[in-house]
This record gives sequence, structure tokens and C-alpha cells, in this order.
Amino acid sequence: MPLGHIFYEFVESITHFDNKLWNSLKAIFTRPGKMTAEFLEGKRARYVPPARLYVFVSVIFFFLVGKFADHQLEEGMKAIYGTSDKRSDGDTTDTNGILKIDLSDLINNKSLLRSRGLYKLGKKINLNTTFSKEGLARVARRLKRLQPHQLDSLLTQDDVPLADSNRTKLRELIALVPKDPMVSIVSTDFSSMMGKNFKTEEEREKYEEKLSHMSDAQIDSLIRADGSKPNWFMRKFYQRQGKFSHLGKGENTHELIHSITKNLSVVMFVLMPFVAILLLLFYFRRGRYYYEHLIFSVHIHMVLFLLFSMALLTTYVTSPKVTSSVLLWTFWISWFYFLLSLKRVYNQSWSKTILKCLLLSMMYGFSAVLFMLGALTSVY
Repeated sequence: MPLGHIFYEFVESITHFDNKLWNSLKAIFTRPGKMTAEFLEGKRARYVPPARLYVFVSVIFFFLVGKFADHQLEEGMKAIYGTSDKRSDGDTTDTNGILKIDLSDLINNKSLLRSRGLYKLGKKINLNTTFSKEGLARVARRLKRLQPHQLDSLLTQDDVPLADSNRTKLRELIALVPKDPMVSIVSTDFSSMMGKNFKTEEEREKYEEKLSHMSDAQIDSLIRADGSKPNWFMRKFYQRQGKFSHLGKGENTHELIHSITKNLSVVMFVLMPFVAILLLLFYFRRGRYYYEHLIFSVHIHMVLFLLFSMALLTTYVTSPKVTSSVLLWTFWISWFYFLLSLKRVYNQSWSKTILKCLLLSMMYGFSAVLFMLGALTSVY
């Protein structure tokens, strides 16, 4: 076969894919559900096949999710050490693991704060640190050295009004921060139900080991003591939260993040056929086959990934507050897109479509949480 012919076929395949991709993106952004509807009607030549389009978009999405998590960690580091990432006072603590706490956690004396009327403000002031004695002490030293304009920044970053009363209370809170803070593990993520204080790392690790070997009856007693109702997922959560806490610190932080990202991709892949089953049940009178619902599910997940991919890109050019707003708006836009797609593809009345969209959304969210918890507890 002549080399020119091979080159011609290669160029044609690329441009043919580009045309299909352009048609697919155009339909996605201008007419929600149009691509799925036409695909089910047999008008498939104009669009990229669902599986290929899903792989193409999901690779980009999960890559950005990983980058977003790394970016958030990096920003957390800058919040403590500044943009130059320099450490002071000869500290050599490992800073890969970022723990988010509030000022009340750092003082760790709830009764005192409540008696002085400082507890609510303390809970609003968020800090980033490392879960170690050195990291907590470093944050305490930095707080003591803050200038008036830096105190104002500490208030504004958490949307606290710059009133004189708030400035006075903040100074009182900082004055109460001990030189060598000891944060209760109850204040950390995944450990808020245990209600335990640990004086040393060894004590905490021993408790983790003990917790992992407790019987269901012993775990249930801990859950009830915390005011919750025992069930299978609560038991699993209690048994695993020590492991999560351990993974969330030091050099294991990136391991935890990458594991969550990996599990998220698996969960989302499993959710596609699950959503197709829900659609089959909700629209069984429409006479559609399961594979048709599956195509709709693949397309809607692909759109979800595409919208959130664009939202995640904004994290590099906007502040954390703006990023949170963008992600929230993306969530509502995705839901509205799902509603319009259901209306176009299944062609039912608005009242039925809205009701089914609400029910499907709640079932989807609940199932996603269960699948994610199941995936994480099976690993750790």
C-alpha cells in the first residue's frame, strides 16, 4: 500500500473524528438530550460513539480531579508557610499531610470558650496545619505574631464581619492558644464520633488497633454513646476511621487522595449501569430496551464529567471562595441539564419529568455515597 494512501487515511480518520467530536460537543452545549435522542433514533453517524466519548472525557476529568486535590494541598501549605514555603524556627516537621482545624480545636477547651462567649467565633476561624506536635506548635507561634492587618485577613477569609467586637474576641482567642497545643483526635476528619483524647501518638495507634478488633456489640455501644443509631455502614465506618486518620497525615496524604480518586473512577463506572436500571424501572412503560437507558446514562455521566472538568480548571485562576461558588453552580447546572435531557429523551409531561428527576437524583446521590463508602472500606 503506498505511503501516501496510508497518510491520507490517517488524516481522514483524524478529521472525521474531529467532525464527530465537534458535532457531539455542539449538541451537548446547545440542546441537552439531543445527541442521546438522535442516537437512539439511529442517527449515529454524526456523533462520537458513547463509550469512546466517555473514555475521552473521563480521562480528562479524573486527571483534573487528582490535580485539584494536589492543588488544594499546595494551597493549604501556603496558608501555613507562605508562598515561599519556608519554615521558621528550625522546624523540620514533615508537611505533606494537611489537617484542617478551627481555632477552638487549637485551644481545646470548649467549656472555657463557652463561658467567655468565644466558642462560636473560634469555630468559624479555620486553620491549616499538620497533625503533629511540631506542626501545631508552629501554628500557635504564627498566630501570636500576627499583625492587626493579618488578624483582619484571618476574619475576612472566613467571612467574619470586620467589627471591633470580632477583633477583640479574636485577640482573646489567640491569647488562649497554648504554647504547645494538644488537639483531640475528635476534631479531625473521620474521627469526630469517637470522643477520645490521646496524649501520645502511641496511645492513638493502640486505640486504632483495639478498635479494629472490637466485636459488633462493642462497636454498637460506641455508636450509641455518640448518639447515633448502629447499622452495618456505621460499624464499618467506626472500624475504618482510625485507618483513614492515619492515612490522612504525613507522607500518606497523597496515597489517600490517589486512592479516593481511583475509587471514585470505579464507583462512577459502576453507577452508569446502575442508573440505567433505575431508568428502566422509572420508564418501563415507554417500551425502551435496557441498552437505550444505558446509552442515556453514559451520555449524562459524560456531560457531568465535562461540566465539572471546566469548573475544576477555574481553581488555578480564582480564589477558594470563588472556586466553591463555581463548583456549587456547576452542580445545579448539571442537575438542570439532567432534567432537560430526561424531558427531551423520554418526552413526558413536565410534572412527571420533574418528579422523576428529583427521585432519581436522590437515589443517585444516596447510591453514590454507599458505593464510595463500600469501595473505601473494602480497601482499608
